[in-house]
Amino acid sequence: MPPRRRQLAAAPEPPTRERAPDLRDAVRAAVDAMDWLADSDQAMKALALRQAEEIEKAVDRAEELAELRRDLAGDEGALRRLRALESMCEVTKTVGWLGPQLQGVLRDLGGTPAARKAMKGDKPIGGRLAQLRADAAGEHDS
Repeated sequence: MPPRRRQLAAAPEPPTRERAPDLRDAVRAAVDAMDWLADSDQAMKALALRQAEEIEKAVDRAEELAELRRDLAGDEGALRRLRALESMCEVTKTVGWLGPQLQGVLRDLGGTPAARKAMKGDKPIGGRLAQLRADAAGEHDS
């Protein structure tokens, strides 16, 4: 008796979940609230906004990709092209790459709790380290 062939069924669509708040809006609100930023910080502010934009674009592309995949089901040529595009639209990779960079930019702008704590007047950033370096170099305040 020949082996029995199993019929494969399409995987069910994952349940839809509520989309997270737009990172572009959250980052813009955060940097707009940083009243300590000077004109010289504008490039870092623009970088933070651009990184948030790129992360959101990756999410938008992934959603469009999922819609195309549903629309093209059964068309093998189109599905091959779609898979090639899919490899360029990895949200997880984009967020994994840009997320820590965005965090670093926001930290450099004083937009994290640790950075704000370090900005306090009684604990200037690098105060102790700067003093140790000055002592090592023989520079003393007189």
